[in-house]
Amino acid sequence: MDQQVKIPEFITHYYLPDKQPFLNLSDLSDEAKRPVLEDLEQRRLAGKMKRYFPDWYFPQRKEAESNLFEACVAKGGQPKRKAPHYFTLGRSKGIEMGYNHNFKTVELPISLIEKEVLFTIGDTLWTFSKSYTSQVTWENEWYQGKLYNYQETKEILTQLNLDVENPASLKKYKTPCVEALIWSDEILNQALQAIGFTSL
Repeated sequence: MDQQVKIPEFITHYYLPDKQPFLNLSDLSDEAKRPVLEDLEQRRLAGKMKRYFPDWYFPQRKEAESNLFEACVAKGGQPKRKAPHYFTLGRSKGIEMGYNHNFKTVELPISLIEKEVLFTIGDTLWTFSKSYTSQVTWENEWYQGKLYNYQETKEILTQLNLDVENPASLKKYKTPCVEALIWSDEILNQALQAIGFTSL
């Protein structure tokens, strides 16, 4: 019999060590986004990070975030932003590899924001949008493409026996990570102040 998985009680936001946290590309105009993307590409070419942004990325992300917004409203949320602030449930070794293990984090106890945070099992870029590239085909499993509160997330992870901090377990369930979404700068700032972190 499988041992019951341990569900993290915190969420993690990753960011570049020489940048501020919670800098969301979706908040930028196309003009403002251009130099940021050029900088990120130079970092990738220099081996400082592995993440890249092909032409199809932003159209797909725009669709995914539109669907996320609608799902948040349908779940009873009151989103104050067009795109959420992104976290992971627990730590994500996949994201840490994407940053080439050179990053900083902000960790928030779920007890501070449990009523305000929603979770999605899998990468929202794929689970909340059709694929915009012929190189990747994607079909959601029953637990993907939906938003859950923390209790619902724990129940599903326990049912699947999915360990969010174990790469082999994540791969088995087509789940790079469990994303956590906060849709309000005010709620995020309150949580940051509670842990003594500089607010936005």
